[in-house]
Amino acid sequence: MSLQVRDTTDHDEIRQWIQLHHGAPARVPDTASVRTADTLLVDFVGARSGDYLDHIPWADWFAWFDDHGLCFRYPQDPDSLAFQLIPRTASQPGTHVVNRNP
Repeated sequence: MSLQVRDTTDHDEIRQWIQLHHGAPARVPDTASVRTADTLLVDFVGARSGDYLDHIPWADWFAWFDDHGLCFRYPQDPDSLAFQLIPRTASQPGTHVVNRNP
């Protein structure tokens, strides 16, 4: 099965997508215990509960994003909350198709 996705590092595009999906910038409370790409989170209203995330300012979220060379990958399906933070070296800027495992 394939999925059309978009890879971007543009802060305005990322912020707009997250806010359109009622999300807010967040991170795990203990950044030393997780992989770099798992440190940043998006808190979608009503989708998560618990004390496993800290809300942070956009400036801090994007500073970590840039400092660690990440790219934001999101599906072209407007109803999907799925996204990935991937290394920029693994990204393909723009819209493209990726294969998904069933």
